[in-house]
Amino acid sequence: MHKKATHQQTRNHNRQLVLRTIFDHGVVSRADVARLTQLTPVTVSELVSELIADNLVREVVQTEREEASTTKPAKLGRRPILLEVAADQHQIVALRLAIHEFRGALLNLNGEFIFSKTTPVGSARGAQAVERLTELVDELIDCANRPILGIGVASPGIVDTSSGVVLRSVFFGWRHLPLGDILRQRYQMVVHVANASQVAALAEHLFGSKRSLRNLAVVRVGQDVGAGFVIDGQLFFGDGFGAGEIGHIVVDEDGELCACGNRGCLETKVNTAAVLRRAQVLASAHPSSPLAQALAGDEGLSLNAVLTALAADDPLALQIVHENAGYVGRALASIVGLLNIQHIRLVGSITQFGDRWLQVLRTTLLENAIPDLAQQTEVEIAEHGPNAIILGAAALLLSRELGLTLAQRISSWQSHDKRNSDLPPS
Repeated sequence: MHKKATHQQTRNHNRQLVLRTIFDHGVVSRADVARLTQLTPVTVSELVSELIADNLVREVVQTEREEASTTKPAKLGRRPILLEVAADQHQIVALRLAIHEFRGALLNLNGEFIFSKTTPVGSARGAQAVERLTELVDELIDCANRPILGIGVASPGIVDTSSGVVLRSVFFGWRHLPLGDILRQRYQMVVHVANASQVAALAEHLFGSKRSLRNLAVVRVGQDVGAGFVIDGQLFFGDGFGAGEIGHIVVDEDGELCACGNRGCLETKVNTAAVLRRAQVLASAHPSSPLAQALAGDEGLSLNAVLTALAADDPLALQIVHENAGYVGRALASIVGLLNIQHIRLVGSITQFGDRWLQVLRTTLLENAIPDLAQQTEVEIAEHGPNAIILGAAALLLSRELGLTLAQRISSWQSHDKRNSDLPPS
């Protein structure tokens, strides 16, 4: 029994590896899949046949234009049959539960948006917030025109991602909420739930331009603050699923009361609300400043007012940017010192401050971390911007159901006996 289980586990591992290789390369031949994975051509052929039967992979014929663009010389005879992910054969329901709104989307397997809808949260809390969420999911499912692979949810708070239980979400008043089970029972489909900042890292790892990165940190600075870590190719949750809660590290013991119950948390210093509070204080002291004028003209009191003042090179707006970047930069220095992750991506509304914010942040990192480690660290604004978290919810589902975040260690496999990493034909 144990031998049979091990055989099936190895087969599942190889199947996931083949699918991830096709996913990563876009269009690839069976021969190249075998070469890249170090699996035998027979095993690759069998696994590809399974994936095609499951509508996860399809065959494509290379066109003349594609042949001309390759560096390999063209060969006479019929054009090669290549493989790609059958992205449009399934759809994913992805949900982002933010403080002020719930956003849902239908995406294909390549993370491309098919339909998107945003629902205001208003004053809904507890069970009412869950009801608002299911109304959104109902509408998304009604719009689907392909089989739904499942539902991925990015939630605020601490989430037991193994069970889909939201252990604590202060804003929505959720404690030990079995959100995964609620959605599974209602829709009779696969559901995976995780923390929003954590899945943002998964989005960058799965859909980003540098998919081969083994280690990656994504830091989110917006309505709330958090981080997600991909370590050795896998999303890291921590022993209690709270990895990345950097927003609730106290940086000012005499600071403002945080929603978590402590005072002076990083979140109270750098999130969107903190930026607006700081802007109001500075504007009231300088009523003729561009910042004050921008705030006065912004009926909704949003970050746009600060961005407008920043575009006019207002010294007060620049001061806000420098203060904010200083706090965030010191938080990144802690991440570099603890984990020595050399690739950090930034997401969230505060990243709209742009290059000036980023430059101060990088300088602060260099000043507050071991120089050798800091100099090796690449800090950039993430490429997916406002879609990072909802893409992360989709990536969570893809990683759990299809194994698309399986760490690829081709070089290490090559050092082993190939027979130990492959399966004989069944």
